[in-house]
Amino acid sequence: MLEPLDHKFQNLAQGISHPHSVLVNDFETVSRRESPFWGRGLLALRGHDSQLGGPIVKKGVIALLVILALVVLISPGIVGRMAESSVEEQLEWAARENQEVIVTTERFDRGWFSSEGVHRVELGQTGPGATIREALGLNTGDAGPALVINTSLDHGLIPVTSVTREEGSLMPGLGRAVSTMTVETQDGESFEIPGVVYSNVGLGGGISSHYFLDSGSYEDFRWGAADLRVDANPSSGRIEIDGGMDSFTFTNPADGSSMEMGVIEIKADTTMTEYGFSTGDMAFSLASMTVTESFQTVSMGPINVEGKTELDGDRVNSDVSMDMAMAGMPLGDIRWNLEMALEGFDAESLGNVVEALEAAQGNPDPMMAFASMERDLIGMVAAGLTFRIDRLDVSLPQGTLLSKFEVTVGESDPNNFVWTSVLLDMEASADLTIPATLYEMVTAMNPDANMAVAMGILRHDGDNYVMEARYKQGLLTVNGAPMPIPLPGM
Repeated sequence: MLEPLDHKFQNLAQGISHPHSVLVNDFETVSRRESPFWGRGLLALRGHDSQLGGPIVKKGVIALLVILALVVLISPGIVGRMAESSVEEQLEWAARENQEVIVTTERFDRGWFSSEGVHRVELGQTGPGATIREALGLNTGDAGPALVINTSLDHGLIPVTSVTREEGSLMPGLGRAVSTMTVETQDGESFEIPGVVYSNVGLGGGISSHYFLDSGSYEDFRWGAADLRVDANPSSGRIEIDGGMDSFTFTNPADGSSMEMGVIEIKADTTMTEYGFSTGDMAFSLASMTVTESFQTVSMGPINVEGKTELDGDRVNSDVSMDMAMAGMPLGDIRWNLEMALEGFDAESLGNVVEALEAAQGNPDPMMAFASMERDLIGMVAAGLTFRIDRLDVSLPQGTLLSKFEVTVGESDPNNFVWTSVLLDMEASADLTIPATLYEMVTAMNPDANMAVAMGILRHDGDNYVMEARYKQGLLTVNGAPMPIPLPGM
């Protein structure tokens, strides 16, 4: 196979060396027009014509062809094993980061140019997985629903077989994959999830996936087009997500109930830390969601959530904001606005607490769950921290309720820590503004609410009732007046 190609390259080399080569003449014409230096460079090359057509060029062409043959023909088998290892690494990483599921490999048939794999994702028997299983009415040991992923992987540094597939490419990497998904119910039935996932396995082991779904329908479900890209790298722990879905609708013909969602968008760029939680940015939006049941319709949306978490040395800072509108509620249309922040949380203690909370989900004994994480809670509080709600506003037809809160705990010795000492190391503030029309409506429904004004907790100020509460080292003041702890009647 090499002789015809070598012969062609030999002719090309001889043509380049010939004084009247069309290639050289064309190049010289362009070169002289663009730059006089290029013209002189070609004349210099022509002074060494005999070397260009010599054995060095011939051996170089043969060597190049041999290298290309090795890359195209030999590398797929080697890279196939590397790609299999990379896929397994990705699955193990996904399982570690999502304790609510169990990921297993049912089959992976590795060929020379391509491989076929089947992987199964099931709900775990402990932690968050057990909570989800309980919500589905499943008992421990019961077979639950499973997601089955079928993948075709074309591998090789130059995956030549991938060009026959949609979104195929000869871009160097460990391989190109095409995946389809099927859901198996606990009753043994199965149905395909529409859409296809196209993935590229990079040379570094990272995977870039693109899920694409055309709009369509199936029985009582209707959906709009979806486009979601996910880039994951287990070596760095980084995940990037960008995409969304146009719409989704489900109708139950038995009782006429329905759920309809508008445009969904999600964007995230997070990196897993050594402490077991991720840092980075996240944004989620839902244009609308309407639920109709028993002749009542409740609408929500738009819903927007944004968050950012970062490490400052061994401390964690996080900001979260959310706004949500609701319609069809008994009090009328409502809109929520929330802005909150965590500052200076000890990263190691926080990571252990998060892990303990996940493990405690489904634990019927709250005290046992608390005991399992108390040591880490003490470490987190003793290190000092600040929790703020900069804005918690609720807009109603009667007006907007405004509130904000802040709690700061100073550092203390974890070896001599007692929970009652937190009250002496803590500073806190709370501000509340209630429209008079809203307060009057509440007191009309519950006359006991008038006690808040009688006790001085609320103060009438124009069109509003307000509260300004401050706490420091065991002393509580409300609207400037000292207040006993606990509050009377509480």
